[in-house]
Amino acid sequence: MTIRANDIFTPQGILEEVEKDPKLDFLMNIFNIPRAFGVSGFGGNWDVGKHSYATALIAVFWAKFNKYPEVTRNKLVIMALLHDLHESVTGDILPMFKTDELRSKLDELQNNILEALEVEYDENLEKDLKICDLVAFLYEVKQVSPNIMHPKKLNLANVMANRQLETIYKYCEKKGIEKKKIQKFLNWLEI
Repeated sequence: MTIRANDIFTPQGILEEVEKDPKLDFLMNIFNIPRAFGVSGFGGNWDVGKHSYATALIAVFWAKFNKYPEVTRNKLVIMALLHDLHESVTGDILPMFKTDELRSKLDELQNNILEALEVEYDENLEKDLKICDLVAFLYEVKQVSPNIMHPKKLNLANVMANRQLETIYKYCEKKGIEKKKIQKFLNWLEI
């Protein structure tokens, strides 16, 4: 896949010129990008900016829940807040459409932006970040307001929430985090 950054326009200018020196207009564009799960009809008013902010807040709670030191908490919160900056130009893409090649290009773009901002991700916190990201999506799904006059839509919203919960459990199991721990955290957050 050849992605030509000089053919992609951003609020700041051509991507090729912007990705290594992003300014506020480019970065704030994440608040104009609707969340992809809206294609299911439950998008509400969620955008990538709100998702990123929710992920950062959940990171604060996750760090408190795990009694992480202040430095670790702060790193995780910054990582959470910035984890989807590339979507300010790419939009939010459903995971099932992300091929390995596309993921590689998205990672390259994200890394260029982070490098320009002089922000380094702590690889030791990547699983924590993923948990916060997954929990943020669960929170998002639970915030939708399907019309109560349409039981089918309410049922679908519950199915989505249950699937996301299973995704969280599977991820945690794969990373050696006990199901009870994540259940306790979700209960503590009242999600």
